[in-house]
Amino acid sequence: MEFAALFLAVTVVLVAAWRGTRTVALVLFGATLAASVATYLHHATDVLKLSF
Repeated sequence: MEFAALFLAVTVVLVAAWRGTRTVALVLFGATLAASVATYLHHATDVLKLSF
C-alpha cells in the first residue's frame, strides 16, 4: 500500500512541477524523497528468512 501512495505522491509532484510554482514542486519533491528513503530503510532492515 505504501508503494501505491509513493507512486501517487510522485504523480502529484510531476503535476505540481508542470502546473505549479518551482517552490511547491521542490517542497513536494523533498517530502516524497524523504518518504521514499524512509520506506527503503524500513524494508532494507527486515531480516530475510531463507532456508537452503
